[in-house]
Amino acid sequence: MNAYLFTAAVTCSGVLPTAVQREGMVDMQQTWETFACSIIYGGVREVAQQQFEAGLRAPSPGPNPIETTINQVVSARVVEHLFTESGHEPIDWPRLAEKLEATVPDVEVEVEDGLAAGYWADANQLVRPENLPPDIESLRQSLPEDVVSGLNWSPGKQFYFLVSILTQPPPPVELEDLQESKPPPDEIAGDEETGQSGESPQAAAKLIAAEAYAGVLARNTVVAAWLWRKFAATTSLAANEIEVSEWRCYPAPFEIVKEQ
Repeated sequence: MNAYLFTAAVTCSGVLPTAVQREGMVDMQQTWETFACSIIYGGVREVAQQQFEAGLRAPSPGPNPIETTINQVVSARVVEHLFTESGHEPIDWPRLAEKLEATVPDVEVEVEDGLAAGYWADANQLVRPENLPPDIESLRQSLPEDVVSGLNWSPGKQFYFLVSILTQPPPPVELEDLQESKPPPDEIAGDEETGQSGESPQAAAKLIAAEAYAGVLARNTVVAAWLWRKFAATTSLAANEIEVSEWRCYPAPFEIVKEQ
């Protein structure tokens, strides 16, 4: 079943209770920038994106609705299999959503699990596609001792991870090419503050584009990276840089494409 992860950079504005010195809580107009994301499954990308954007723009409930302006949206397909240490299997999205929601711990356990899961480790650099160990034990032995000692290695304790397979950067532009392609001064138009033609300051911060995303269930981030690298070794994504993040409730919620 097709599934896509959408991430949006948005600007929100609305009247919110605000602490004011000597006056207590006062309703004031506020504007802030944030990000929103969701996985939508069961349809084509274009329809799923329309649904995602419509949900963001829908007014919030209550007497003071929040208005949302979408500055940028990036999306990529989610690999249809969940990768585990024993293999991979097609994702059952409704069932996976229930499992992820059931993994929410209390604050103390969350901090402890975050250290054991290895969100602090640079899995992209620790697991390189050029020299993949053949198994998990070999992977463990290849790591620095300070990394090994900080990670969970018990196969009985597993975490859900989201691997972002990042878009390869374009080749560097040669100086001669840059000079040839530069338009005359009277043809250059743009916003001096952002450096982007026709964009607002809020839209200046760009989201990082990804080629794809993959869900992984593993004992730590390094093993999660290794499982993805192992799968991707014979694909066009083998050399792409990756990021490994927690996937407990992110992105949430999962949505199914609604009938048009």
